Amino acid sequence: MKAFLKTWKAACADSRNPYFVVPGRGGRKYLLSKIVFEGPCQSALKFLISGELVAENRVWTKEADTWITFKSIPRMTVLGDGLIDGRGSIWWDCLSKKIMEFMGCNGLRVKDLNLKDSPGKNLVVYKSDHVILTGLKITAPEDSPNTDGILISDSRFVVVSHSTIGVGDDCIAIGPRSYDISVSHINCGPGHGISIGSLGKNSAEDNVERINISNSHISNTLTGIRIKTWQKGGAGYARFISYKNINFTAVKGGIIVIDQHYCPALNCPNKAGNVAVSGVSYTDLIGSSADDLAVKLVCSSSVPCRDITMTRVSFTTPQAGRGPTAYCANVQGREATDISPSVPCLKHHLTGRG
Repeated sequence: MKAFLKTWKAACADSRNPYFVVPGRGGRKYLLSKIVFEGPCQSALKFLISGELVAENRVWTKEADTWITFKSIPRMTVLGDGLIDGRGSIWWDCLSKKIMEFMGCNGLRVKDLNLKDSPGKNLVVYKSDHVILTGLKITAPEDSPNTDGILISDSRFVVVSHSTIGVGDDCIAIGPRSYDISVSHINCGPGHGISIGSLGKNSAEDNVERINISNSHISNTLTGIRIKTWQKGGAGYARFISYKNINFTAVKGGIIVIDQHYCPALNCPNKAGNVAVSGVSYTDLIGSSADDLAVKLVCSSSVPCRDITMTRVSFTTPQAGRGPTAYCANVQGREATDISPSVPCLKHHLTGRG
């Protein structure tokens, strides 16, 4: 680790747009303990990973932590065809850690990385604006807990595209205080689909706005596209959200889901108030549901979902002679005539159940 930090110090101080190179010739591997690469740097640095970075095969902390952190480094590019191996299996039964996190890295570019077996969340973008993530391959076993592929929070103007993600949790999770996020050309599965949230945990005020998810394929996941807010109260909004041109294959637990009663522990008090969900559009969505229930919109009675629209949405189920079904509560919106399954509550101004 000392050699990495010494080289980083020199590269960060270089004003000539240097490369920090992790060589890969001869299949080289580098055993790396927890490390923080910190800026600001003197120029737009490029971090090239051609070799294999391997985490220690031991539980190296009992605290919430990250293996590789990039902090306060504007205009950096991280790229390469090497492998980043978190060796996460020893953590999955007890602790959740992050494999790689970017904090305060405005103007960040990450491309062509291969991340494997994170102890927890794979790649985290936090308090970083004008970010592009592309060409990523992120994998973890389907039963590995909390191994989100990409988590974005407290960030603006983030583009995620042309990536393949198969993990044990959300392929992509868009967290609180995320604005102007674009996700496209993603192959997602296995995992828990592409999620917005969870929002409003511990009665917090959380906002998410202008999220566009399009031109992707989601297969063999537990839920497809989901908005989730905690049922323990909270405030704020999730609005101006667009899902377009997405194909689904054998999705379990609902292809389209809005869940304003989110509570993984199943013992949360049902308090008044919630994060308001509005301005959500679903357009040109097709595919198959592994379950009868393909659409599940469960919104708060105190803060109903509003302006929910569906156009050209068509799902099937594997059961011969049985079409998919939809369930909804406390939803206002509209649907076109070419919707299967039909969502009755979207035909009315405001509904209790349909």
